[in-house]
Amino acid sequence: MTDKNTENGVYDIVLATASPRRRALISRIACVRPVFMPVDADEVTTDSAEQTARINARLKGESAARLTELPVLAFDTVVGLDDRVFGKPRTAEEAVGMFKALCGRTHTVVTAVYFRVNGKIFEKSEKTSVTFGAFDKDLVYNYVDSGAPFDKAGGYNIDDAPIKPLITRIDGDYFNVVGLPITLTEKLIEEKLINGEDGYSA
Repeated sequence: MTDKNTENGVYDIVLATASPRRRALISRIACVRPVFMPVDADEVTTDSAEQTARINARLKGESAARLTELPVLAFDTVVGLDDRVFGKPRTAEEAVGMFKALCGRTHTVVTAVYFRVNGKIFEKSEKTSVTFGAFDKDLVYNYVDSGAPFDKAGGYNIDDAPIKPLITRIDGDYFNVVGLPITLTEKLIEEKLINGEDGYSA
């Protein structure tokens, strides 16, 4: 059964993440009282950004769901450009290479949302287009040297002040690029938890 605070309509929901950015963003959804549960999942990469994000969000969500009966939210964010999928860079060289590929181009940021409630699973994804200007060697190398890229899909966090000069255009949900599409997530909770619409059985 779902743990509901009937006095103010707030729901206990497990957030299967260690991301400080997602922890901050979930606080913007008034009906959620988050229970933070960092999980370990062996992430995969396919030739599709959306498929990669959905698989990894599901892996995280199912890992958490084995430990709780509360509703579970999990997310995964990846960057796609042409037929390439950019996850988190593992080395400085890989991070610089990502920026060289992304600069002067428009890429797609995909965040997959996994929501499990009362034994049923719901999966959605949000896409946002982000355009970078020309490659700025000093900016990129200083950003990489700071260590900031290594826990971020595509090697950057759109909220990081040093990276903002590279960004020339955003089309879509800004918060999706940060890692948690607020509008989509809130709608999913309202429809599937509060209103009880059907999903597929786990």
